[in-house]
Amino acid sequence: MVVGLSSSESAIGADYYISKAGNDDHDGLTLVESWATLVPANKKNLLPGDRILLEGGSTFVGPLLFDLEDHGTNESPILVTSYGEGRATINAGVGAGIVAKNTASIIISTVNIFGRGQDENRSDGINFYNNLPVAAKLERIEIDEVEVSGFGRNGISIGGWSGGNGFKDIRITRAMIHDNGMNGFITYAQQPYSHEHVYVGYVESFNNSGSLNAFPNSSSGTGIVLGGVKGGTVEWCVAHHNGRLGDAGIGIWAYDSTRVIIQRNESFDNHTAGLHDGGGFALDGGVTDSVLQYNYSHDNDGAGYGLFQYRGAPPWSKNRVQFNLSIDDGRKNGYGGIHVWNGGSGLTHGAIIENLIVMRTPLNGSPSALSFDAITESFSVRSNMLMMFGDANVVTITPTQRQLSVVDNRCWSQEHWGFWNHNSDSDQCQTHHIC
Repeated sequence: MVVGLSSSESAIGADYYISKAGNDDHDGLTLVESWATLVPANKKNLLPGDRILLEGGSTFVGPLLFDLEDHGTNESPILVTSYGEGRATINAGVGAGIVAKNTASIIISTVNIFGRGQDENRSDGINFYNNLPVAAKLERIEIDEVEVSGFGRNGISIGGWSGGNGFKDIRITRAMIHDNGMNGFITYAQQPYSHEHVYVGYVESFNNSGSLNAFPNSSSGTGIVLGGVKGGTVEWCVAHHNGRLGDAGIGIWAYDSTRVIIQRNESFDNHTAGLHDGGGFALDGGVTDSVLQYNYSHDNDGAGYGLFQYRGAPPWSKNRVQFNLSIDDGRKNGYGGIHVWNGGSGLTHGAIIENLIVMRTPLNGSPSALSFDAITESFSVRSNMLMMFGDANVVTITPTQRQLSVVDNRCWSQEHWGFWNHNSDSDQCQTHHIC
């Protein structure tokens, strides 16, 4: 079965078949005249509506390459998919699986992309990259129902460089991304907001180990991260068992982004081999007007929900953490269930609303259900349930918060039960170890 285009899309191009019974001297335009490998497809300058159809159940040696000469349109994208029974597999060996440089309007659907393993491979599984000499946002990337595994770097990466270069209208859905050496799915860019309209849904990203060699230049061991995004959604995804060899990775997070919604996801058993992160979710440096909501975080080394600002990041403001659940996070390095940290230019106008945080004393470190590990400005903490089992703190707050509003929170520990209400300005909030 060939995945078709919707009625709103004009499939005006040619179909190119690749099968084990083919021959690269053929024209590829019919099953009888199919190609045998990806080599002719890499040499072909593909046009709008062209389709690369891979024989289901067969394996083809990668990579599959797209460049500036391969150009679909938003209405008539290039399609890569399987035909017949089952999925086709691209075996990348020690290299990349699919690479698209300075081009877009490409759909990749119902294929497997496998590398030789994170110890031997040194590339990404699927990589879209834009470094055109003139800043541009290339439109439309869709990756659906793929499995990407065994790469030394990232499972799927979408990057923009050279100023504000990036991509627009990105959709990653129903993908399984696992056992890669650095991260699962990432977007990144040289400047904030270089990518626009990013949707990630129904993705499972796991066992992406990370590497200590990546830090401090970059984090590693992440499941899903949106970097440099203007308008993004991550929902119905699962990130787990990432980061065992890395540092500063998180299950699902965003940085240098605005108007991002991360909701209805689960993130668990994510780790760090170093001193940084390894948590469930985060809105990190340079994030504005974004929200973490209706998520479930549990059993992570780092914070269940991190609100972080690193040195040199753009402003961080107007973000919310609401209606989430954290169970037994902060297993390492003293992170809280919800952890607020400012290592840069400040965190302002944040809200922490109606979350349930349950913490047990870990084997090491001294976490709190809620930790303000740095000074913030104009934060609201309202209607949360904070529970701590064992000999640790329910709430820990660095003194001298600026305009911290605390209303109708319920705190419970083995020694105390009560309400936490407090309003402060810069000189009034001196409370540590509440409850």
